[in-house]
Amino acid sequence: MTNEQADQTIPTPQMLWSLADQSYPFGSPWNLQQFQQDLQNSNSRYLFRYGKTNQELIGFLCFQQVLDEAELFNVAVLPAYQGQGLAKELLKRMETIVEQTDGRRIYLEVRVSNLQAQALYLRMGYTVIGRRKKYYSHPEEDALIMEKKVGGQKSNE
Repeated sequence: MTNEQADQTIPTPQMLWSLADQSYPFGSPWNLQQFQQDLQNSNSRYLFRYGKTNQELIGFLCFQQVLDEAELFNVAVLPAYQGQGLAKELLKRMETIVEQTDGRRIYLEVRVSNLQAQALYLRMGYTVIGRRKKYYSHPEEDALIMEKKVGGQKSNE
């Protein structure tokens, strides 16, 4: 687990779940136990965004990278701070880390109804490469699989 802002307290699983639950239209895609397990996973990386007081957690992103492939699992920003470019900032930080560690591809899944997130990912160079039927529950919904090639790859590789 990585916290790039060492002067802040590392969030607890409860804090992450609560922030995610408030941030996603249908509540957190992960339950508390999943956050607990992920925080203990040595492959998991977390990037945090704090408010002006440096104590209020207002956003986070979590991903895993194995060899040259990374997968984005969650990016969450509190509703009061959405639309201010914080998710884009977290994504750029993740992409930099992936590139610096010889990553070549980043994958993610997004709800087909989450047009706001899809628009952000498309603006940042992600492309739709597939669809997972009934991937999400509560409510049941398909996921789009998106990919971004990083590390100087050309689009035809």
